[in-house]
Amino acid sequence: MALLDQLKYQFKSGGVFIKIIYINVLVYALFLIIGNVFALMKWNPDGINNIDDYFSFNSSPLIFLKRPWTILSYMFLHGSFWHIFNNMLIYFFTARMYEDLLGKKSSLSTYIIGGFCGAILYLITHNLFPLFRDMGDIPMLGASAAVMAVFVGLATYTPNYDVMLFGIIKIKMKYLAMVWVAFDIVGLSNSDGIAHFAHLGGAFWGYVYITNFKKGKDISYWFDNFLTKMSALTSKRKIKIVYKKKKEEKKSSAPNSKSRQQKVDDILDKIKLSGYESLTKEEKDYLFDASKHI
Repeated sequence: MALLDQLKYQFKSGGVFIKIIYINVLVYALFLIIGNVFALMKWNPDGINNIDDYFSFNSSPLIFLKRPWTILSYMFLHGSFWHIFNNMLIYFFTARMYEDLLGKKSSLSTYIIGGFCGAILYLITHNLFPLFRDMGDIPMLGASAAVMAVFVGLATYTPNYDVMLFGIIKIKMKYLAMVWVAFDIVGLSNSDGIAHFAHLGGAFWGYVYITNFKKGKDISYWFDNFLTKMSALTSKRKIKIVYKKKKEEKKSSAPNSKSRQQKVDDILDKIKLSGYESLTKEEKDYLFDASKHI
């Protein structure tokens, strides 16, 4: 019970990336259990695969139109343990730094929109190239495109940040991202090349978003506005009781210093308004140093 309480606390108090990891793991476990039950009871001879079809993103435009929710649901599904393990491991180490530097809203929008871009490019390339078109309709699942968006976004924002690969190889983020993208480009003509196109779709969004962000342009604002409106519709207003205090009490109860995250958010707001170059050296150093306190 203590473990369950701890997990609940981490989910509620953790960042967006923690919640996304939890959701991915829970969805994987749920579909695994349901698939095994269906297979044992012979309700579904093909096991979990047919269940996945209703939530996987299909390369057929007609199937996608029948199941529009799959452009979102597919990025929370995984076909095997190693599939989800590798994706979530990379995402954990990448997203926690990304979120510390760029905030929770950017962390969520980059993951989701990156997944959207991966699905769209997957759909286009499958129906464009004969190599993939001749394979018939192929469902896709996995968070790879979304994770790729966060990874490339971070590499674009902090290109010269040093990463210790396997604890022994020191390499800059930009080179690590280049290697990953290169692997996907090399694999484009393989039979599974269609999946590599999805990864590149995520990488494209991560790069374009951060490149514009550095110039003071937030091209994901429409997604943030959508989330804000949805939150306003679903959340209930709480009654807040305010007690009047004497002037002396107000004076003595000056607000505490801003938290590190609040200061980071203030700096990011300044970037949106005036661009990255408008920051002072102290602000730039503070923003970069924030990534080391995770």
